[in-house]
Amino acid sequence: MRILVLHQNLFDRLGYERAIDHEAHDVTYAGAPEYLDNIPDRVRCEKFPWDPARDVAEQLRPLLAATPHQRVLARHEKLITPAAELRAEFGIPGQLPDAARNFRDKLAMKSAVAAAGLRVPRHLPADALPATAPWPGRTVLKPRDGSGSQGVRVFDSYADAAAHLRAQDDPRAAARLELEEYVDGPIWHVDGFLFRGEPVIVQPSRYIGTPLGFERGEPVGTVQRDDPALADWAVRCVRALGGETLTFHLEAIETADGPVFLEAAARCGGGYIVRATELRTGAYLHTLDMASDVDGALAERLIGPARTDLHHGFFLYPGHVHGAAPVTVRVADGLLDDPVLTGHRLAPPGTRCPAAPSYRPENLPLSGTVAHPDPDAAEAWIRRLFARTTVHVHHPAAEAYDGTAAGPEDHALAHRLAEQAGELLLGLRTETALADPGSLKDLGDARSHAFLTAELARHRPQDAVLSEEGVADPARLDAHRVWIVDPLDGTREYAEAGRADWAVHVALWVDGRLAAGAVALPARGTTLSTARPHPAADSTARDLLGSRTRPPAFLARVAARVGSDLVGMGSAGAKSAAVLLGEARAYVHAGGQYEWDSAAPAAVALAAGYHVSRLDGSPMRYNRADPYLPDLLVCRTEDAPALLAAIAAETAAEPVAEDRP
Repeated sequence: MRILVLHQNLFDRLGYERAIDHEAHDVTYAGAPEYLDNIPDRVRCEKFPWDPARDVAEQLRPLLAATPHQRVLARHEKLITPAAELRAEFGIPGQLPDAARNFRDKLAMKSAVAAAGLRVPRHLPADALPATAPWPGRTVLKPRDGSGSQGVRVFDSYADAAAHLRAQDDPRAAARLELEEYVDGPIWHVDGFLFRGEPVIVQPSRYIGTPLGFERGEPVGTVQRDDPALADWAVRCVRALGGETLTFHLEAIETADGPVFLEAAARCGGGYIVRATELRTGAYLHTLDMASDVDGALAERLIGPARTDLHHGFFLYPGHVHGAAPVTVRVADGLLDDPVLTGHRLAPPGTRCPAAPSYRPENLPLSGTVAHPDPDAAEAWIRRLFARTTVHVHHPAAEAYDGTAAGPEDHALAHRLAEQAGELLLGLRTETALADPGSLKDLGDARSHAFLTAELARHRPQDAVLSEEGVADPARLDAHRVWIVDPLDGTREYAEAGRADWAVHVALWVDGRLAAGAVALPARGTTLSTARPHPAADSTARDLLGSRTRPPAFLARVAARVGSDLVGMGSAGAKSAAVLLGEARAYVHAGGQYEWDSAAPAAVALAAGYHVSRLDGSPMRYNRADPYLPDLLVCRTEDAPALLAAIAAETAAEPVAEDRP
């Protein structure tokens, strides 16, 4: 028999040699060169390299036309459809395009399951939006052919989701998306194997956390549970999708009225699902499926004895959200010695995880498996692990600040000057004779600049100064110490009666790094500075702050991706302060700033232990010949991975504009 294998996995992990007798059959592995390279030399086979940038089926048609094959195997989700197309075209048995479509297109799969009388979320194509809301409450937007929760966004309402879609630049993008009602409840996954429509292996498990949380930077776990009714319901769903002989991974939401179908795939689940299923049922899903396909009969020889006295589970910490920065995992003492843990993989300190989303343990900072007779005990251990384990990112962005490079008197001077300049501006603002906003802005800039430069000349005569309102002196580029000041940040807001989102910025740069800084918020009577670093505030704030007047379009998509609301506010200092005070989740700026806009906010935030970087995660650099520094992210360190990942995803197709303000 000639067998074509569409290969995009680790060879040994899939168990090809257990499923296929390579001496008895002529096997060709087709795949990208990096995957063909992981096939051991001992394996008798041919290799067909393809170009990952081109259509897979198109590249394989000449091979099948020249040499008839009796089987086409595919284990990776993205290869299920091309494999089905080739089978249909060349008369090869196996899953055909209609069934494959039901397991890839989320609209098609929900329609098929609903037609069988099984409950699904209310849903509709994103390119056919009704004027009135088809359901109340939260709404999910997701790619029709996505996997791993990539690209999934949750909105507070249907109206918000519809408004987001209507604001997109490319109306054709909506054709690739679907909307559905948000159904609340624990998420289960059911994994198994059907042969000719009959269940052979069916194993329910319940998530701890969610795949969407994993995509956004949160760990996820799962533990097997006995639920015969759910297992039977899942089999009915798979049959409704046209599943006959296949492995499957199905997800469902538990509600008081019974399970609600979420989605299904004609493949094995990720992480340790295949291993956990084998430990409990005796069947390794990959080999069982492939061998049964090749043999044309159920490969019972590959089903070992079941061991149902233990419930198995696993946990995964995401790696893709750290921007390929070095990470170190810190686990509470004794946790990894608990007998409930049957194995784990802990990345060495300083490991860089791949930036592409992955459930594969080799791509994660920490993962492992558990087992216990009581599934509640296994779940409780995983929850303890999540509560007592942290992933620390060694981000180069933190190198932008070194408070030890400035003396205590420098920190105190920055605080005092920002505060006093703010008092001057408050007094000027209350002068009733200055009713013209334009005059007030100009006078405020000028007076505050004059005060700050005079005071710095008096107290630090040897230091250079870079001020928004001054003339840049090229000598600063050779100076060891440079004060970077914005005498009035948020002039527009300063001139508007009643607004408090304006600030005074005073920062000190020493030999390549920020060393001291202060942000005064005069209208609020608050000054944040490196002299008195503000402790990280416990906060559940959701707002993502952006420019009040010129937010780039991608910011709204970033906010939606991380479950936040985009809110405009004036002054970089005011927005950074809102994050430090726990009033906002993050501040993201793109589209143009200068060093004086961000130097003091960056120094204050870094001194307080917050994350500050460019939007690509690189450090903020100051005292450059060109002071233009167009973008900025300020957030809690634990939020940085998810925000940087969301920014990268949303700016991949829309480069950040750098129009100077």
